[in-house]
Amino acid sequence: MNLANTACTRPPEDWGLDPLFWVPAKLFIGDLLLAIPSELTSVYFVGNQHIIRSVEIVGIVVSVNTRSLKLTVYHIDDGTGVILCAEFTTPEEQSDPETRFSYPLGETVSVEGRLSDFRDERQVVIRSIKAVDPNQETLGWLERLALRDSLAHSNF
Repeated sequence: MNLANTACTRPPEDWGLDPLFWVPAKLFIGDLLLAIPSELTSVYFVGNQHIIRSVEIVGIVVSVNTRSLKLTVYHIDDGTGVILCAEFTTPEEQSDPETRFSYPLGETVSVEGRLSDFRDERQVVIRSIKAVDPNQETLGWLERLALRDSLAHSNF
């Protein structure tokens, strides 16, 4: 069951009144893929007019692609969908490639970052990524189900 997403009708200067605007929203990947992009700025609408900019997802690494010294692309699967996550390296990591680290296939990770669209594909630009215990994914499901219920029934 997906959220019934509706665009926010309030003016952009009021968007900061929604608590989800300021924190990484813990949502399922399937819900992120269906979020409605704003025509004005780089925010998305989920649930009953809630505004999100950044997200936190927990899932399994199903693809790793190091495209250059500057970019590593992960595909993360949480069971509801798969989303591309782009990790840009720091100048220090670019100058010393030995310090770069990428997560192996099958690793359970928690990703926090900014939701965006690039070349008509939804993605998360990674702010932080860390390996977590596989039980953390189950706990994440419970948190996401609780937030999802709240989003579906509460107005901004």
